[in-house]
Amino acid sequence: MLQVIGEIGGSSSRWAVLSTDASHSLWPPKGERWPGFNPLSGDGGAFAEAIRQELFKVRAEAATATEVYIYGAGCGNEVRQARMSAAIQLIWPNAHVTVDTDLMGTAIGVCAGRNGLVLILGTGMNAGYYEGGHLHRPMPSLGYLLGDEGSGADLGKCLLQDAFYGRIPEALHLTLFGAEGPVLSDELERIHGAAHPARALATYTARLAEHLDQPYVRDLVIGRFHAMAELLTRYFTLEQRREVFATGSVAYGFRELLAECLLDRGMTLSAVEPDPLPGLVRHHQQQG
Repeated sequence: MLQVIGEIGGSSSRWAVLSTDASHSLWPPKGERWPGFNPLSGDGGAFAEAIRQELFKVRAEAATATEVYIYGAGCGNEVRQARMSAAIQLIWPNAHVTVDTDLMGTAIGVCAGRNGLVLILGTGMNAGYYEGGHLHRPMPSLGYLLGDEGSGADLGKCLLQDAFYGRIPEALHLTLFGAEGPVLSDELERIHGAAHPARALATYTARLAEHLDQPYVRDLVIGRFHAMAELLTRYFTLEQRREVFATGSVAYGFRELLAECLLDRGMTLSAVEPDPLPGLVRHHQQQG
């Protein structure tokens, strides 16, 4: 019985194919990006066609999968889960499709059966409390326009604000943006015209990772992480947030600063992974 696991965000996705001999493969390779799908506003048909072409090109036998497990962003209610399931069934019309949230995927893939606070910190931010196989989500997810504190989109937005308000030290500004940039009209057009504005903002976060020795950069990242940590203390009890299990490019890339900020609020970063897919593979292999 061939199984497929999909970890699907609004702008990108990752996939695992589990063979009957217990072997598995992960796609896309490092450095590549395959399309994502937002069940609230995305085009399910276009997404399905793109994934079919990408995955079946590298693993033709994936087309014969009988079980497909999806952990997707934006799948927090039955309507959106149904939209995601309908898109996936365009790829595997004869398979049994199970859809759950990306937060549950993180809980299963990173917590390894332990109870604790689950944190996604990548392009966006989301959190919940995982206990006994159940996920509790008291904190609203406001998205990049109103929330997502500490995320890549949030850091990128704050960095651009400081650039245009003249709050970045001159030498660092030159290093980050060059002598000619950024240009306000160009940036507004690029971000507002992007298919994924949050991802367009988050692209600037990678630049920060190269300059953590600069006081401005450390202060920016730590400040936004503290804003995120303050929310966690508001919505989760001390016992619920004692151990934190995190995933996402920002959580992993800035893990030392993240651990420092969480510890200031009595939280221990017990595990952090760039993504939960390897852990999800282990989980489903154990499930048989």
